[in-house]
Amino acid sequence: VNTGIGWHEARVPTIATCVPRAAFAFATRKLKDALGSSTSLGFCATNRINDIAVAEDVLGRGDADLVSMARPFLADADIVKKAYEGREAETNTCIACNQACLDHTFKLIPVSCLVNPRAGHETSLNLVPT
Repeated sequence: VNTGIGWHEARVPTIATCVPRAAFAFATRKLKDALGSSTSLGFCATNRINDIAVAEDVLGRGDADLVSMARPFLADADIVKKAYEGREAETNTCIACNQACLDHTFKLIPVSCLVNPRAGHETSLNLVPT
């Protein structure tokens, strides 16, 4: 059960920079506590879970069975690999600005990421060491 809350244009901010990380995990926990024993389904927390430490915190508290992360993978496609290898400090973190991802989506132009301009252009923007 994905408990995604709100949207980019919601009156109450749900995914913008001003929203604290994992601010809505409590809602997943409430739903999980209310329905969890009556279903074999997993409960997925979402919204402003933008790094592995936050995801692990949500999971460790039992707020959710899994987490949903999308924009963090635009910021750094290797986010999970870096965490697995103990290189979290090297992760390019999503800042939730929404300018090159969601805003571009709504304008029907190619999606990218302000903290990772190569996102969405991996085959045309090849970076080589100098």
